[in-house]
Amino acid sequence: MFCITAAIILSILGIFSASNRQLAREALDCVFHRITFRPCTTGFDEKMKAKILGRVITRSERGARFLNRHFEMLAWIFFVLLLSATIFAVRGLLLFYTTGSCNGVNSTAFCVFDPTGENNQTSSLSNTEGCAVPTNFANGGALTLEGVDLSLWPVKNAGAENQIVFVGCYACDYTRKAYPQIKALVDRYGPEFYFGEYPTKLNSDYLSRVGRCVYQQDPETYWQMNDAFFAMSTAELEDPASVDQTLTNLGLDAAQIESCVSDPATETAVQQLFSEIRKTNFYGTPTIFINGEPLVGPKPYRVYAIQMEGFFYWLK
Repeated sequence: MFCITAAIILSILGIFSASNRQLAREALDCVFHRITFRPCTTGFDEKMKAKILGRVITRSERGARFLNRHFEMLAWIFFVLLLSATIFAVRGLLLFYTTGSCNGVNSTAFCVFDPTGENNQTSSLSNTEGCAVPTNFANGGALTLEGVDLSLWPVKNAGAENQIVFVGCYACDYTRKAYPQIKALVDRYGPEFYFGEYPTKLNSDYLSRVGRCVYQQDPETYWQMNDAFFAMSTAELEDPASVDQTLTNLGLDAAQIESCVSDPATETAVQQLFSEIRKTNFYGTPTIFINGEPLVGPKPYRVYAIQMEGFFYWLK
């Protein structure tokens, strides 16, 4: 097993060193003979064993004797360790590509391919400057759409084969990062798309009521409004005059919308929507369900597309 381990390591080192390339060729020749149950014709294993023992004996004679006596066993141990490390590295890379994390979907554990955790950032109760989730959330359960009445949510492409359910906040940086990716996915695949705005960072449900009224008045313009709100700064979102100007630019009657916003029936409808959003047990924004599977935090586009199309999207 020593020549197998050496072949792998020397092949990598050989990229940078000509002497290591020659050793790598000898190691590969040795591997070929070993797997065909023949001894190494180059004597590579004995030559390398002698080099290693020569270095060790200058430091510790006892260590050299131990190494000489258990050389084959230690070679097996290093081979198993190398094989295990390779398997875990390939698994982590595959999970990172398909879920955005080395440790699987929605995991916030450290990932060497995403050391900053950028793909899994999300709002939390302790994140006072992010999109803190209200303390009345029933977040003890698993993320789910079971029992959630989606008829109260704004919807696009109703009845389409695939489905995306998006819980977000207009002022949340994480939602703002994820929204363009989901919008591109919706434009490409045309799934049934539900959007539930929950003001986890804004000071009131004003924009939720505005959205309710716009959707009632013109469902198509509602989605244009969504795009516009995500392009506005937080200060503009909290300024009614800026919001009114945005609505006017979209060809809506801002005065009529404001009248609807102040209607108690609108507030009741919005609170009913919030109640349905809380039933998902979401614990941060954005939370996105693609065909029922939850993804928390802003993922790369490929992760959403894989979830939509299936695992073999990455082969394209």
